[in-house]
Amino acid sequence: MADQPDEPRDEAAPEPAPATFGVAETDEARIQELNDKLLRALADAENARKRADRARQEGRDAGIADVTAGLIPALDSLALAIDVAKQNDGDIEHYVSALVDGLHATSRAFIDALSRFGVAQIAPGKGAAFDPNFHEAVATAPDETVGPGHVIKTLQSGYMVGTRLIRPARVVLAADRQAEGAATDR
Repeated sequence: MADQPDEPRDEAAPEPAPATFGVAETDEARIQELNDKLLRALADAENARKRADRARQEGRDAGIADVTAGLIPALDSLALAIDVAKQNDGDIEHYVSALVDGLHATSRAFIDALSRFGVAQIAPGKGAAFDPNFHEAVATAPDETVGPGHVIKTLQSGYMVGTRLIRPARVVLAADRQAEGAATDR
C-alpha cells in the first residue's frame, strides 16, 4: 500500500467554476445598475453645487453693480465740487459756498443711494429720547432745553438694513441736572 502509484490525472478536465456565494447573474446586473445610478446621482449633485456657486457669484456681482450704480451720482457730485473749488476766482465767499453746496449734494446722493438699497439712516434730532437699541451715548453735557437722558446732538448717524443694525447713531445726551449738581457741590 505504501508504494501505490499515483492515479493518472486527466489534464483536460475543466476547472471548477468560481464560487458566486449565491449571487445570481440577475443580482450582479442589479448591483451594476445601482452603481450606475449612484455615480449619476453623485455627478448630478456636483453639477448642482457648481450651478449654485455660479448663481451665487452672479448674484454677488449684480449686487455690487447695483450698489456701484447707486453711488456714482455721489462721486459725480464730489467731482463737481472739486471742479468748482479749482475755479476759485478769488471770491472766497463764493468758493466756500460752492464747496459747501457740493458737499451737501454729495451727502444727499450717498443717503439716497443707501436708501434705494434698503439702508435706513438713524439720525435722532435734538430732544429725541435715547434708545440704546439704536443709539450709542458717547458723552453727556448740560442742556436746559431737553430732559436728562435725551439727545442734545447727533455726532454720527447710525444705519440699519431691515431689522439689522449696521452702526448705532453716536449721540451726546443731556446730563442729569441733579447728578451734575451733586458732582459740582463736592
